[in-house]
This record gives sequence, structure tokens and C-alpha cells, in this order.
Amino acid sequence: MAEEAACALCGAAQDLHRLPIYRINVCLSCWVEAERGWPQSAEPALYQALGAQGLLIPDRNEANLLPRDYSPPADFAL
Repeated sequence: MAEEAACALCGAAQDLHRLPIYRINVCLSCWVEAERGWPQSAEPALYQALGAQGLLIPDRNEANLLPRDYSPPADFAL
């Protein structure tokens, strides 16, 4: 399967950062913007990426946002 050549959140095609758990690419701008957590506008793409892998949706952080970095539970087999 070919890797996406654009940000899964905004469509930008430059400065891509691979999110290993989500298995999607995001641009540097979206990555930096999500320092405190992913904005609600990003949630549909993140839910889709998690669902495609059968992963649980992570708990929201103190800002009530999905965390930028996510590790599935240790007993979850990838």
C-alpha cells in the first residue's frame, strides 16, 4: 500500500510527520498546532485511522482533547 503524500488533516503536501500509531501523515503545521492535543476538527480523521487498525480511542487529556501522542495499552496486540 502506498503512503499518503499529503497531510491527513489539512491536505498539505510538505513537511510531513509520520504518526506511527495512527499510521497517517500530518504536516508540521498540524503537528505543532496539536501540541496540547488534537483539535476537534482532526477527530474524524483520527477516529478513522484508529478504527482501521482496531485500536481504542484514547482518553482525552486535561484540555479535553485527544492526545497528540498515543500508545495503546501494553496488553493490546498490534
